[in-house]
Amino acid sequence: MTDQIPASITHHCPSCGTETLHRTLKGRFSGKKKLNMVLRCSECDNVLEDSLELPGTKEVRLIISRGDESEKIRVELPSDWALSVGDEFMHGDESLLVTGIEVEGVRVDSARIEDIQTLWTKNFDQVAVRVSINRQGRTRSLELVTAPDEEFEAGTMIEIDGRRVLIHSIKVRTTKLRRGKATAREIVRLYCTDMRGKS
Repeated sequence: MTDQIPASITHHCPSCGTETLHRTLKGRFSGKKKLNMVLRCSECDNVLEDSLELPGTKEVRLIISRGDESEKIRVELPSDWALSVGDEFMHGDESLLVTGIEVEGVRVDSARIEDIQTLWTKNFDQVAVRVSINRQGRTRSLELVTAPDEEFEAGTMIEIDGRRVLIHSIKVRTTKLRRGKATAREIVRLYCTDMRGKS
C-alpha cells in the first residue's frame, strides 16, 4: 500500500461538464486498492467526492529537502503516475514539490514512476515570497513566508513586519500584474509601497 495522495488529478466535473484539473481537498485510503477523495474543480469550484481504484506501485528513492536539511527514504508510488519537475504531490501530510527526476542515471524533466529511480523534492507546505518595499525612493527586499495557496491582490493593503504596505504590482512567471490576484506559489515578486505616514 502507498500513502501517496495526488495534490490534483484530471477529472470530469458534473457541474460544469468539463474534463479539467481538480485539486485534492481530502484523501483517505480504503484498503490497499481504493482511494476515497474530496475534489474541487479548478474551473467552477464545485466540490465532489469520488473513489479511485489504485494501480500497482514501484519503490522509488525519495529525497526531501526541508530548509537546510535533507531526508533520503524509499517509498512506494503508483506505477502509472507521471511526474514532471514543478509538480506537487502529497507524502503523508506533507506537500512536496518535485525539483529533480532521475531515469537510468540521467536527469530528465518528466517521466512515469515505473521508469524513475530517484525523485528530488522540497517541502512545499510553505513558500517564501520575495517582496520589494519602496519608501521615499529607497527599496528594501525581504521574504514573506506563507502558504502556497495564499492569495495576494494588486491594489490591496497587507501588513509585513508590523508595517502597512500597498501592493502596487505582482510579478508572476510570465507577466506583471497591476490588477487581479495571484497565489503565493505563482508569485515571483511582490512590489509594494510603505504606507506609513500616509492617509
